[in-house]
Amino acid sequence: MTEAAISQPTKSSNTTILLLLVSRLVLFLAFQTTIAIIANSWKASETYWLLTATLTNIISIAFLVLLFRKEGGKFLHLFKFSRVHLKKDLLIFLGIIIISVPIVFAPGYFLSLLIWNDVNVPTEMMFGTIENGLVYVLLIAFPVTIVFAELATYFGYIMPKLKKQVKTKWLAVLLPVLFLSIQHCTLPFIPDLNFIVYRALVFLPFATLIGVSLYYRPSLFIYFAIFHGILDFGTAIMFLMKIS
Repeated sequence: MTEAAISQPTKSSNTTILLLLVSRLVLFLAFQTTIAIIANSWKASETYWLLTATLTNIISIAFLVLLFRKEGGKFLHLFKFSRVHLKKDLLIFLGIIIISVPIVFAPGYFLSLLIWNDVNVPTEMMFGTIENGLVYVLLIAFPVTIVFAELATYFGYIMPKLKKQVKTKWLAVLLPVLFLSIQHCTLPFIPDLNFIVYRALVFLPFATLIGVSLYYRPSLFIYFAIFHGILDFGTAIMFLMKIS
């Protein structure tokens, strides 16, 4: 067997990892572009970012199911509680939640002040009015699909693969963390440099906390996935408040 034949599976795996790293950022933009064409307005498409996120989540889940199946694994096994470590995992995760409160909310506050000198600007740019029926659908569909899509992509599939393949182990954490953070540049994509910088940086501290935690304790994955869904349910509620 030639050297080229031996190295080909790794090459293919690296390509898959690279495509997955950029997939969500690209899909957010692709779905928003489709909505803009349908609405004949880019400005109008910016308001439908919860829909673009949900559609992207569905595609991400499909990708992951196929990849796990192809490699002889089961996607849903990611979402199992570890009975052996249950008590310890719960205690550790409760501690992480306490730490995460300022990490989740403080960056948005301080970045808004730094960039615009007004904490309300990002909310005003992102949260507009969309159809009432769609809001009710996304109120459930968005947080449910995010549980199975986002962290599973970056930390359920990509990070374990990188951990085995890269010599510089910190890259296994850095790359998923960076791409988890910068994907928000296109969710929604608003052609305003200040907003793009804000979206690229605002989730970086929380993404880092998740990445480092899961690198050293993978059994916490299910807890972070559920917590993420709860946080994004709160995000969806903000669209519901627009109806009220």
